[in-house]
Amino acid sequence: MKTIHIAGTNGKGSTAAMIQAILRGNGLKVGLYTSPHLIRFNERIRINGLPISDKSIIDFMTQFNSAIDEVEATFFEVTTVLALHYFSNQEVDVAVIETGLGGRLDSTNVIEPELTIITSVDLDHQHILGETLIDIAVEKAGIIKKQTPVLVASQTPEVIDVIRKKAQESNSPIIYCNEPQKIIIDHHSTGFELDKKKYSVPLIGAHQAINAGLAIRAVNHHLPDMKQKEIQSGLSNTKWFGRFQPLIKNLPIYYDVAHNPGGIRTIRATLDILNSKVTNGIMVLKNDKDVDQIALGLDGLFNKLFVASIPESELMDEQSLFNALKAQNLNCNIMDSIEKGYTYLYDRALKGENGIIFGSHYVAESIFNYFEINFDNGSI
Repeated sequence: MKTIHIAGTNGKGSTAAMIQAILRGNGLKVGLYTSPHLIRFNERIRINGLPISDKSIIDFMTQFNSAIDEVEATFFEVTTVLALHYFSNQEVDVAVIETGLGGRLDSTNVIEPELTIITSVDLDHQHILGETLIDIAVEKAGIIKKQTPVLVASQTPEVIDVIRKKAQESNSPIIYCNEPQKIIIDHHSTGFELDKKKYSVPLIGAHQAINAGLAIRAVNHHLPDMKQKEIQSGLSNTKWFGRFQPLIKNLPIYYDVAHNPGGIRTIRATLDILNSKVTNGIMVLKNDKDVDQIALGLDGLFNKLFVASIPESELMDEQSLFNALKAQNLNCNIMDSIEKGYTYLYDRALKGENGIIFGSHYVAESIFNYFEINFDNGSI
């Protein structure tokens, strides 16, 4: 089974979704393994956009439950084996595999891919991957295999040095992805040029042009004869929820799962390009996130910023998040009900103000239910 392996801090999922959309549009049977899920576990494992069935999961667990218990496999180890087993049984032409955390020690790092990809590397999960950008880059570069090409997004010089050293040790050629040019963003899509060819993707943000550039390079490696028109056709069918996602037609209300400093920078950059003068935000955050670093990126971003939560043990409660942001001298208020927050953003959007809910995957179901988003069980 041919595989493409993707690591990075931000952009892994979007890049993977674009690769599968392009290859699938060219008639290939494509497996896609990503994490975390937004609403249902099944979303993590897809073939041609359709999530794995409950029956396939149950059959796998029935067959391998004793072995899982015997080796005391972790949740993500079991999920990875389930994905690879499913893709193999279904005889996919290629599987696009996203790392769960880091890369070097990630359970996906058992595969022998035809191509590895490293998207944007930034600070996140420092308590596991290390405190510095170099520490984190070492973990991400750990997916580089011997004599296997590695496709690299634009990075800071220190991250590039780490990747280059690992690639040299592995005798693996590096493919640097040129920055897309002439990026144009509206409230529904992002257009850009790469190698003097025009493309667009139905995702919002300059960072999505960069992710699309990586996807195009990856496809060119896998299918070198694929034409620009065929690539664009696939890109046009890309669906990826929770990434600066418009929630109501013709109203500027968005949802973004951004939960680290790099993700916050992409929100700021996108709002700047959209010439957004007044933006209101609702922030929800997981317990293990670096609030101090995130707060630095939020300064001056919002007209009004509210913190909220839902009954979920993995999330910070409103008061704790409020206190943490206040300790960084960030002006914010508590929204005692997240549904009231949605209503507030809607009312302000009717007056022409932008609204964004951001910070976590965990609120996706709440958001989609309130705004009546057709999630279709995670089909893409």
